[in-house]
Amino acid sequence: MPQLAQTSYTLMTMFDHNPVARKAPMTLVHAGEVAHWAVVLFGWIWMGEQGMLSGSPVVSGLLPVVVWWAVRLICRGSSWAFQCHSLMLGLLGLVTAMGVWIWGLMASRSLSQEWLLVLAVVWGAWIALIETRTRRSTFQLGKIAWHPVVAAALAIFAWQTSDTFSIAHLVAIVLLAMCSFLLYLNDRFNSERKQNCHGIRTSFQSLLVPSAMGLMMGSLWLNNAWCVAMDLQTDQMVMIHLSLMAGLPTLASYLILSTKFTYSSYALIFPVCLALLSFGAVALLGDGFAFEVLAMLLPSLAWALHCSRPRFRNETVEIALPWLAKCLALLLGPALLLWVGILSPVQGPMATKFAFALLGTLAFLKLLHLWWREQFLKTHLSG
Repeated sequence: MPQLAQTSYTLMTMFDHNPVARKAPMTLVHAGEVAHWAVVLFGWIWMGEQGMLSGSPVVSGLLPVVVWWAVRLICRGSSWAFQCHSLMLGLLGLVTAMGVWIWGLMASRSLSQEWLLVLAVVWGAWIALIETRTRRSTFQLGKIAWHPVVAAALAIFAWQTSDTFSIAHLVAIVLLAMCSFLLYLNDRFNSERKQNCHGIRTSFQSLLVPSAMGLMMGSLWLNNAWCVAMDLQTDQMVMIHLSLMAGLPTLASYLILSTKFTYSSYALIFPVCLALLSFGAVALLGDGFAFEVLAMLLPSLAWALHCSRPRFRNETVEIALPWLAKCLALLLGPALLLWVGILSPVQGPMATKFAFALLGTLAFLKLLHLWWREQFLKTHLSG
């Protein structure tokens, strides 16, 4: 594995001698998008699983996922992420791959929990750098956004074959190393730096939807017993969650791009997302398989619409302060997942349901606020 890291580093420096970057070919752009999604999707399932396997009693084994998610949100859009050299993006990926390799070699597991937290910091910073410097949207590269589906297939393959070879997590290491190289090349070709990062200044509803999807993915292994009660095996559980996170946005983007979407119809997406989160919270009150499926499916539909919505330059910005947006994202995401991990030993699956109910309640209150504001404006404009 050190030879793999040395070879990748040599290839990066070979491409780095040209001071004038050119526009990346579309083949590399598509490959970079697949790599981007693969790094994120595999991070959710690998960090969560290893956190549970490490046997950490702290917050029910969710601490690595919480740290990974929090670092990603904190570093995304920072001045460091904008200004650092393209080589940093590739090196963070290589360090992540090496960290996974070292984790597989830790037979004694004496410092496994500490090493996993260090790896979570590095991996989270890598994804933050990728998301900050991405200049294209996956769902604007063509009529069918196939990249998340391919990335999900790669993530599942790497996860299922993690213990097949003599070197533990060999396929995962190779996947992360290749993603690192592709993302570095893609960033190196972009001579123009992105001036702002999506999600730094945003609306409140744009924070609720990713938080709900992140909570579902973060609590994936914590709710393993609940999935077993629904007669779902572990492989099926992972495939269902990745299908909801990657497959539904692909389908939604295809349906949206197949229709003539105007700005007025786009404005309806946010209220629909809020309504889906609200009804998902209501479904938690029911008892039975159908209600459990609805409680998982409705927030996932909101996530799909959120990802595939058309972008306009004159989007409404409600949270203009970047630090406030980051604080809210941390509270609604990693902090809420941390709270779930603390309550799970006592409350069981109800801890996750309480968290989804909180997000659904906030979505309903925001929906009421949007309705009241619209009625207020109609009354004053007509008067």
